Amino acid sequence: MKRNRKLFKEDGNILIGSVIIVALLVATGLGYMKWATDERWDTAYEEATVQAYFLAQAGVIERGLLYLRTRTPGELPTGTVYLKPGYIKDVGLYFKTIVRRVTTMGSGDIFQRTDTYDIFSTGRAEFTNHQLGNRFAGQPVEVERTAKMRARLRSFANYMYLTNFEVTNYNEIIWFWSYDSLWGRVHSNDFIGIKYSPHFYGPISTCQSRFVYYEPDPYFAYPPQFEVPPVLFPRQAETLRSAARWITDGGGRFMTRVWLRGEGGIDTYQYELGSEPPPLYGVLDEMFNNRHFPQPYWDALFVDGQAEIYGEMAGNLTIGTAGTMWLVDNVKYVDSDPLSGQFEDWSTARHMLGLISEKDIIIQNNEYNGRENGIQYLGNHNRHSIIINAGMVALDESFTFQHQNDDWEAYQGPSPDERGIIHLFGAVTQWRRGYVHRSNHDGTGYGKDYRYDFRFDTRPPPFYMEAMDEDGHGLFDIISWGELSPDE
Repeated sequence: MKRNRKLFKEDGNILIGSVIIVALLVATGLGYMKWATDERWDTAYEEATVQAYFLAQAGVIERGLLYLRTRTPGELPTGTVYLKPGYIKDVGLYFKTIVRRVTTMGSGDIFQRTDTYDIFSTGRAEFTNHQLGNRFAGQPVEVERTAKMRARLRSFANYMYLTNFEVTNYNEIIWFWSYDSLWGRVHSNDFIGIKYSPHFYGPISTCQSRFVYYEPDPYFAYPPQFEVPPVLFPRQAETLRSAARWITDGGGRFMTRVWLRGEGGIDTYQYELGSEPPPLYGVLDEMFNNRHFPQPYWDALFVDGQAEIYGEMAGNLTIGTAGTMWLVDNVKYVDSDPLSGQFEDWSTARHMLGLISEKDIIIQNNEYNGRENGIQYLGNHNRHSIIINAGMVALDESFTFQHQNDDWEAYQGPSPDERGIIHLFGAVTQWRRGYVHRSNHDGTGYGKDYRYDFRFDTRPPPFYMEAMDEDGHGLFDIISWGELSPDE
């Protein structure tokens, strides 16, 4: 029983844990239905139909869903798997239980699905025919019903906000407070600190037994969930590494730049670490190790070292780094608003970007990102704030910003040192929650304008991080569940 609780106690829009109720109904309530065998034909048939349907549900849960939930993402099937039948004493049989990978989600899909599965199972119940005068009177009558569940492997993109630790290396709590509004799913393996009146418009959960409060007046659109199983944070992005085109850094010698150039594709080039960086928007013919990639249909790049990312994204791409990832200017979709990064209608948005670092993701303190209160002009534009259209993952430490004006830093900015707003439309996962604003110098860093890209709830960026439990098994969300109609 403890094993079942561990497998099925999950947070989400549709809780996998709730389906255990059906299994309990099968074990306790369905046997009671056998009383109907002495009633009229139609009553006995109706009761057997219900019995067969719940047997089918038991097969979906006890065989199909359990099969998925006890495998790592790499062990999940690429086709169809046929599972053993099962029998519930004095109730009936479930059989034809299969798990099938979904390869298309309908017209307009741009790729084959590898993260969604249909589970089918057929339940069979029987009753005795007591119709007088019927030549089959006294013989058993079999009734079959088939149930179907669609389940999707959860990814880090299904969380708007996900952390392993909510405190700094110095054990300082980083609070959610009045100016914070989060619109998607929020989860931490750690204690979540709530100060004053933050607003949580999506589900919120923690592995711990409580939140840490300081004069709290929060808003929760959904009841918070406590003591849920932890989400595993692997040390490397294995799926991305195996699928991506690789760029090497010369054994730590070079910084790699990835310039997203909209429908013109992607250009990468390098400069020697420790040397004067070239202009972000310089002439590519003069750059070292210059490479060009066409607009990505469904692709990934992995830099074996550090990288600086900037530009406008067209297509579908995930960029990964083994070292620190630096955001040196806006990283936005070609058709998002140039001031806020928003869309009037996100359902029509076609482009998607993932940013995964096996170290940190850091907003660089430069003139493009609001350095010195954003008063530096580039051409005719005051470059205050930064736009980020992406799902981000920092596996080793944090999503944070450079030059926080700590006493020990050689660089000290002005007072105040307010650099604008982080306009994030996407999602952020980080091993340890990082600061994006400090009280140093009477205010240092960025305000937050974080919005979840709800497209991620049904389709993550290419080769994105899978969500796993502490045993490395995939976590699943139920998409749909019910009886299979005769014409399906």
